[in-house]
Amino acid sequence: MAEQEFKIDTGNKIFMGLAVLVLVAVVAFLVYHLMNFAGHLALGERDPVLAEAVEQRIAPVGRVEVAAVDPDAALGEPQPPAEVYQSVCAACHNTGAAGAPVADDTDEWTQRLDEKGLDTLVSHAINGFQGMPARGGNPNLTDEEVTGTVEFMLVEAGLEVEDDATQVAAAVEAAADAEPAPVAGDVDAGRDRYATCVSCHGAEGEGAGIFPKISGRSAGYIADRLITYRSGEQVGPNSALMMPQAMGLSDDAIADLAAYVATLGESEEAAAEPEPEAAPEAEMAGDADAGGQRYATCISCHGAEGQGMGIFPRIAGRSADYVADRLESYRAGEMVGPNSPLMMPQAMGLSDEAIADLAAYIASL
Repeated sequence: MAEQEFKIDTGNKIFMGLAVLVLVAVVAFLVYHLMNFAGHLALGERDPVLAEAVEQRIAPVGRVEVAAVDPDAALGEPQPPAEVYQSVCAACHNTGAAGAPVADDTDEWTQRLDEKGLDTLVSHAINGFQGMPARGGNPNLTDEEVTGTVEFMLVEAGLEVEDDATQVAAAVEAAADAEPAPVAGDVDAGRDRYATCVSCHGAEGEGAGIFPKISGRSAGYIADRLITYRSGEQVGPNSALMMPQAMGLSDDAIADLAAYVATLGESEEAAAEPEPEAAPEAEMAGDADAGGQRYATCISCHGAEGQGMGIFPRIAGRSADYVADRLESYRAGEMVGPNSPLMMPQAMGLSDEAIADLAAYIASL
């Protein structure tokens, strides 16, 4: 069979010609740049644009410089008292929460200033007192800022402050550096202060549950523990519960408490802590009179008539079952509301009988 002749028309010829030209141009372009790159490598030269991009990518995110620091400049300007008050103090002093004196109560502030003096008010604000945490709960505040805020509050209440803030702060610092007062407290005063300890440690210091027996301890032992708690040091599993209780105690208050606790039993420094006793079965038919006595520790937050104050809710009108159920939940460490962290330490030392008594009393409000 004869072979057929393969023919390419004119259009295909033109297309193939253009394709060859494009291929030749691409190859020439690549060869040129390859030779140019090889030349740079041989001469040790770098493309300035490429070099800048590389430097930016490998640059460190920060650097450390060693230089002399001006301590005064490093501290910066103190916060204005008005700003400190609004950010730290207003939550309690605008509402009277936890028994805090209301900012515009001139009579209350006049009485406090006359009885305690400015130095003591400033010391309480810096070191904490009763329900108020040290520095209002902001440890970053300086003594100068706290002092200025106290003076600001007094002036806002309509009082005149004559003491210089720097002198007051210096006096507070000197008092903090002083040696602790010797343990020689007033037993009667300590008995009154011990009322806030009964719910955890028992009326006779016998302890309950996780709260240890303290009767039989010497005054020196009790004072040393309270001073340690006040300083914020960890000295046992209950430190987190005791620190807030101790932070507001003065040296005199600690001495008074130590003197009273020492009368609760003979000194047994080396005595072992008793094993926790099982809680008695709950008896919901509580004693309202006994509950009224226990409620004394609740007044500062919930009010004498259970009306509530500030962030602390009204509990008057609640049924005994409701109150008992809540207290049992707090005692068990369950979160049942925004105030649970505040209530748990208060409820942990309550027996079933104590809860029933409290519930019966509160239901009567």
